[in-house]
Amino acid sequence: MIGEGFNGQAFISSAHPDVLLKLIRTEMGTAEKVEQEFYAARAAFDMGIPTPEMYEIVRDGKDHGYLCQFIKGKKSIARLCADTPQRIPEYAAIMAEYGHQLHRMPITLSDFVVSMKQLLLTALETSPLVTEAQRERLQVLAEGMPETGTCLHGDFQVGNLILTDSRYYWIDMAWLAQGWYMMDLAHLYKMMVEDSVIPGVQDLTHMSREQMLTFWDLFAKAYTDTDDVEAFNHELRPYAALDMVRTYYLHPIDDPQLLAFCRHRIEEDLC
Repeated sequence: MIGEGFNGQAFISSAHPDVLLKLIRTEMGTAEKVEQEFYAARAAFDMGIPTPEMYEIVRDGKDHGYLCQFIKGKKSIARLCADTPQRIPEYAAIMAEYGHQLHRMPITLSDFVVSMKQLLLTALETSPLVTEAQRERLQVLAEGMPETGTCLHGDFQVGNLILTDSRYYWIDMAWLAQGWYMMDLAHLYKMMVEDSVIPGVQDLTHMSREQMLTFWDLFAKAYTDTDDVEAFNHELRPYAALDMVRTYYLHPIDDPQLLAFCRHRIEEDLC
């Protein structure tokens, strides 16, 4: 085992040093969810998005997973920022640059590459997180998003861009989608700003709240070419509420405290 995270574990074998085995915890990864991640990543690879090549879906007892290309010597943007915080401005600029490239790439809809707009509208229909007034407001917001044929990562965050000496890769492509770039930015904003108060999120990014806020400020300036980050944050907050609805729809958890937290966050984002 070479890694363990919220979703599962990663393994390599001396017999096949270039192949990574990723096993998804049973409670996080049904066979259908593993297939979604596998085939979405394969679609990304086939379309030229820099992501590890996917080889085969596997099962180990009750856990499902897949075999994919093992990227040697990699570090995520999150880990690089944590290890060398003085270089956070550099890594924020790198993520902005590669984010721009990703969001300009054309992508074709399929069974495993969804329309972000349609996904949001479907999630809103029955979401327990919103009031009827909020639902109507967010439906108008989703319906008004520009139609694009370009790529969204879906889980656009500092742990999912990895660097090696020679190139970069996007990983964890399960939520790959076609849609407007603002939804990816809202997802990163929600993690780095709104969720940076949560110790578990700090553990996930390996960064302190101050470092996460600094990263977001620098990233937003580099991506948008604006110095008024607070105005941009204000523009993003309704999309962060949409992202909360989408995230819960994709990973529903029957926890009254979590529901209350999500509802409170959506209310704040829509103020």
